[in-house]
Amino acid sequence: MASSLSEEDYNAGTSVLATAWALTAAAIIVMALRVVAKIKISNFNADDVVMIAALGFLIPGAACVTISVQAGLARNAVIRHDQEILNIKYYLVAQSLCVISCMIGRIAFIMYLRRLVPLQSKARIVLLILLGLQPLVNVVPVILIFAQCKDIRAVFDPTITDVYCMPVKIQMVYGYTQGAFNTTTDFYLAAFPVYSFWSLKLRLRIKIVLLCLLSMGLFAMVACIIKTVTLHSIDQPGDPTISQAQLLHWAFIEAGLVVITSSVPCLRPLFIAMAKNFSSSPRPTYELTPHAFGHSHNNTRSHVTSRTHTYIRGDANDGWGDGDSARQILEESRSGITKETTVTVQNEEMSA
Repeated sequence: MASSLSEEDYNAGTSVLATAWALTAAAIIVMALRVVAKIKISNFNADDVVMIAALGFLIPGAACVTISVQAGLARNAVIRHDQEILNIKYYLVAQSLCVISCMIGRIAFIMYLRRLVPLQSKARIVLLILLGLQPLVNVVPVILIFAQCKDIRAVFDPTITDVYCMPVKIQMVYGYTQGAFNTTTDFYLAAFPVYSFWSLKLRLRIKIVLLCLLSMGLFAMVACIIKTVTLHSIDQPGDPTISQAQLLHWAFIEAGLVVITSSVPCLRPLFIAMAKNFSSSPRPTYELTPHAFGHSHNNTRSHVTSRTHTYIRGDANDGWGDGDSARQILEESRSGITKETTVTVQNEEMSA
């Protein structure tokens, strides 16, 4: 199949493949750290399971891109008809998996934020509404992709032209609606922590770190905007995998960033624990002289020994834990390390 867009040797499939697997690999690493962090503090919750599910859709999406690239994805070259069908089929499946991964990732982050908000807060209602709208808004475009023609074979085979298919404008209009909704959701989820948590009685440095971690979804919002702008490509003639290569490219960037940026706030307890373990010093033993206690007698010899018996870390509320409040999750340890010291004094009388 030769592309009608250009007679030059065009191959954007490799770039899309590299982007897909790079972001998928980064998401796997961040997710693994998230699981370790949550297990370490014994606070593995439902939002963690949902975020793992989001990653579970992103990985096969990257695998579908691999198959599509091998079949000629976004490449201006002559390929067999069966390769053309395989190429378009796995391209559309990969695009759909990205949409579902984004949707599930946002749901997981909304669930995470709801645990930080007081039960009586009206913000919990807003977050619940956004959570319910996510599947309603984001499942529809997946349905439109595979149900756009009465015969599904016409979706993958451009040579089948005697089957009714809905106008492309319908997909475009709904795509812009979906993009606007997801962009608004990302902006709200990023701005909501600033509005809600700025009044917390935390040190300024901790407050800034807290807000930066919870507002990283702005990166996913930018990717969503760019992906929405590229939706016009679905109305271009010729090989859809060439004209829509940038659409798939940004779909993976958005999906990967949703999983990564939504998981980064959960890693802070792990980094705090690593930093404390790295900076902690060995338990010291002190040898004190008799002058320290003011004893000075010719016939008396004193031995004073002081040694540390116990090091106690702060409890789950001092920043090591990951409970249901922003203070518990993101505040630094207030008590730090407590040292318990036992002092033993022994006097021995010397014989005359």
